[in-house]
Amino acid sequence: MAKQESLIKVRGKVGDLSFSKHRSRGYEVRMKGGVDKARIQSDPNFQRTRENMAEFGSAATSAKLIRIQLNNLLRTFADNTMRNRLTALVHRIQKADSSNARGERIFLGENSAMLKGFEFNQASSLKMLLGEKLEVAYDRATGHATLVIPEFNPQNDVMLLNGATHMLFTLAAAELSTDEVPPRPVMVKSGYIPLIGVHAEETLQAPLVVDATKVVYIIVGISMYQEVNGEFYPLKNNPYNAMTIAEVDIP
Repeated sequence: MAKQESLIKVRGKVGDLSFSKHRSRGYEVRMKGGVDKARIQSDPNFQRTRENMAEFGSAATSAKLIRIQLNNLLRTFADNTMRNRLTALVHRIQKADSSNARGERIFLGENSAMLKGFEFNQASSLKMLLGEKLEVAYDRATGHATLVIPEFNPQNDVMLLNGATHMLFTLAAAELSTDEVPPRPVMVKSGYIPLIGVHAEETLQAPLVVDATKVVYIIVGISMYQEVNGEFYPLKNNPYNAMTIAEVDIP
């Protein structure tokens, strides 16, 4: 890949040259190339390519539904790599489909346990911010997702960030859905917990009653705040807010 070294920064196409900016590599330029689109769509030699394209397109659509469903949460927690990483993970889950032929494999709820552990911010994690184990569960009999926050001492158990005075836990429970407009997750939050003194054990519950055949996934987030005159403000330029798919309950 050629790189632009001049002071002139160009984006777009000039003849057979395509100019772009990569978020980490900077400005780049490449020549037009590749196989003609019509040939890919019809040539028997590109059958595997067409199958891969069809499945990746399906994975991108499924990942988009999850992003739409969690839109309000993503604003606080997701980094700029989350979209591609989630699509790649959904694509791997799709490949676990053993019922359909290559090129027709789909995202099946029965394989969605692979979502567990997905970090919406790859620069951080729950374990990184809190040294104590968080217990998460979903009870189908009661229709409640539960997060047990153990007793902890922030001075010993929390990664203290410059300027932070308080932390907050978020618990969200969502139905894994293929609907064009997926149902919003049920979300509850703890109070603002001061980063000094021992915090007693606390339990958060999010009520979510779903059809017995539906997969439920549970998300836990930790965010940091600064208190000023009784108001709580999220830390500016804070790359460490963490949100994780902590559990996936498959019927």
